[in-house]
Amino acid sequence: MANQKRHANKPQPALHQKSRPRASVAIRDWGMLVPFSLYILALGLLGMLLPDRELSPMENRYLVTKPELEWRSVLSGDYMRAFDAYLTDQFPGRDFWISFKALCQRETGQKENNDVYFAADGYLIGKPQKPDADVTENNLASVLALRRLGYDVSLIVSPMAAQVLQDKLPVHAYDPVQARLIAKLRLEAADVFVDVEPALRQAADKGRQVFFRTDHHWTMGGAYEAYAAYMLRQGLPPLPLSQDESVIVSTDFLGTLWSKCALPGIVPDEIRVYPPVLPIGDSDFIFEMEFFDGNSLQRIPSLYQNAYLEQKDQYAFFLGQNQPLLVIRRIQGASSIDVFSDNSSDPRILLLFKDSYAHCLVPFLAPHYDEIHMVDLRYWRHDPLAYMEEHGVREVLFLYNADNFSSDRSISMLGAYITGAETKGELNESTYF
Repeated sequence: MANQKRHANKPQPALHQKSRPRASVAIRDWGMLVPFSLYILALGLLGMLLPDRELSPMENRYLVTKPELEWRSVLSGDYMRAFDAYLTDQFPGRDFWISFKALCQRETGQKENNDVYFAADGYLIGKPQKPDADVTENNLASVLALRRLGYDVSLIVSPMAAQVLQDKLPVHAYDPVQARLIAKLRLEAADVFVDVEPALRQAADKGRQVFFRTDHHWTMGGAYEAYAAYMLRQGLPPLPLSQDESVIVSTDFLGTLWSKCALPGIVPDEIRVYPPVLPIGDSDFIFEMEFFDGNSLQRIPSLYQNAYLEQKDQYAFFLGQNQPLLVIRRIQGASSIDVFSDNSSDPRILLLFKDSYAHCLVPFLAPHYDEIHMVDLRYWRHDPLAYMEEHGVREVLFLYNADNFSSDRSISMLGAYITGAETKGELNESTYF
């Protein structure tokens, strides 16, 4: 009875009170569902109405275009994979969302986005690649094999910003993979290796900008340190670096690292050019570049291509885009001041196997040589030994950044040519001297 009384005295909820929470939940759900559905519908309509983009200037790359519908590709699954990549690249507002993602990641305390560190002093620093041990061994073996043939061979493998500017990296971000690579080259290639890390580090410690803040390349000031080390190895004094006579050709350069994360609010880089070879009209030296662009033979009377300063890829101001073969000749005449000669009557010819790190270093090298033959082995498909013999090459420089030297399999192509020539007995040290 007591229990019945207690239950009888307990107030019972009104029936209309039970339906109110359900109505509130329904209103709330519809309030979220309708805007979200409209947003998805708007994205779909924009995707159908907007034309496909072939190139992303911000990312500095070509985008995936719509794949052709074929039964064979549908059955294999290739079509859906290609279509998924197409939707990702052609997503409406893609550039905005990439920037928004990078901003959110930085503001929530993440230290990187898309393998790019958010570093101190406005720097974006690329995460170094883990070296491929087999590729590194084969590439180094090719360099040393060429040295054994009697050529004057030098090797510059530049550490990148993550190794030189360790103090700017986020806490616990440093990885010594490039330090181990450089240590290996110091030990196993002492006869050919030009160690540029100490000079780069010393210049950075003095406050000089040796790497771009938004790009993976070194600046022309950083390239000078490698040039100076190479010239001293050749027994010639390097030209002095004159900050007062330098020329700023751009103040709005946003490079490859910025393109990978598109972080808003980053201050663009300057591109600064140093004597002795300044842009057209400011130099006592005149050079001619010759290359084949896939359609015709091109000749350009300068080491610089100003047109690229109006495009996204402003680093191509230095010598243009990567080409399989580019030949630079110093034009003789009243404007050619030959004060850097080593007192030899023979023309000085340099063969430079390279990646794009060489492009802003070559203007320092150019006054020392009658010809510089620049070969990018990633795109060149000719016998390099035959080319050296044809053009009377004695001096060879390999110039790569650490990531490329430890991953680019094309460098070992030289080893295959050398091994084949040695097997045939066609080459020996006296052939070239």
